[in-house]
Amino acid sequence: MKIKPECAICIVRQVVDASKEITDIEEKQFYLIKETLKVIQEVYSPSTVPAWMGTVVHRYLKKISGCKDPYKRLKEKANDVALKYLKYAKEFCNVDNDLERLKRKIILSIAGNVIDYGAYSKDINVEEMLKKTLDEGLKIDHTLNLMEDLKNNKINNVLYICDNAGEIVFDKLLIDEIKSYGKNVVAVVKGEPILNDATLEDAKIAGIENVITTGSDVIGVILEECSREFLDHFNKADIIISKGMGNYESLTEYKLDKPIYFILKAKCKPVADHLGVNVGDNVCKKF
Repeated sequence: MKIKPECAICIVRQVVDASKEITDIEEKQFYLIKETLKVIQEVYSPSTVPAWMGTVVHRYLKKISGCKDPYKRLKEKANDVALKYLKYAKEFCNVDNDLERLKRKIILSIAGNVIDYGAYSKDINVEEMLKKTLDEGLKIDHTLNLMEDLKNNKINNVLYICDNAGEIVFDKLLIDEIKSYGKNVVAVVKGEPILNDATLEDAKIAGIENVITTGSDVIGVILEECSREFLDHFNKADIIISKGMGNYESLTEYKLDKPIYFILKAKCKPVADHLGVNVGDNVCKKF
């Protein structure tokens, strides 16, 4: 999908929030924001993919600030919040019905997706949003399709593309459920820090095994930016699980020869409109 005019609001807010994480000195914040606005002006175009615009902007912000991981504190906070609710999450998913259990773990992974300081302002009540998401269910619900694919003996390799820190703690529960169908699951995180996206460090905290990286700090998945290792696993996968909006924004630009399940909360109008849902709706959609 391509950017919409209102995407400018989101990217500028991200730059402001990131600048405040980088430094407490207001003069330096003004400098970082002013310089980065010039890059936004260059990349802001109707033909631009939102995830790519974000990548260019945040790469530049990291470069001029000398800060390799502006969201480090927020990622640590997100992981702490998710771990705090892990026991409750496991109890929420403890049901006998296979379809219901799979659905609950999908919803839970979306609830983890609300711990996203890129799509939201960082001044949010995470606990309240987690509980609200768990109560909302799925607006687009292709859980049954996913279960049928997982029961298909011809499908062996699942590529699970993670999104954010914090969220990745709940991703492990869904990954474990997919593995229970006898599937080989490879989880994917970012090769370098960008925004609050999960890295190898976050995967380790979540206890996820069999993890690779994209080989890049690119937001979402832009195949031209990814490593050979990632591309090999991408091509080998029988189905793909894609978490979050950045992966949706970028992967919808490709015509893939395999099923892909987009699992996310539509946190902005451009993504919601592209999916045909309302802002705030939870989605598990097979493409």
